[in-house]
Amino acid sequence: MKLKINLWSFIFSFVCIALFFISVSWSQTVVFLTDFLHIHPLNIVLGMTLMTFLFGLIGFAGATNWKLLLRSISTMVITFGLSALILYILVLATPFT
Repeated sequence: MKLKINLWSFIFSFVCIALFFISVSWSQTVVFLTDFLHIHPLNIVLGMTLMTFLFGLIGFAGATNWKLLLRSISTMVITFGLSALILYILVLATPFT
């Protein structure tokens, strides 16, 4: 079970990267989701990235060889970096009024 969590968290880390680029590049997506759901799409991607990060932590328990450990470490680096980037963007994009 933990091996599958490790694999799926690795796959979802790349899904989060793709969703990040989609939400940043298409302004219609931002306008639609902000008007319809009243939430910025980067908040959704941030939530998915943090969940993937947590599942990546759980997946560390299934790392029995160096390949699985490398996959777990790369999942953690990708999701932590992406969540830090999204938080940086969301904090600086928020008006201070």
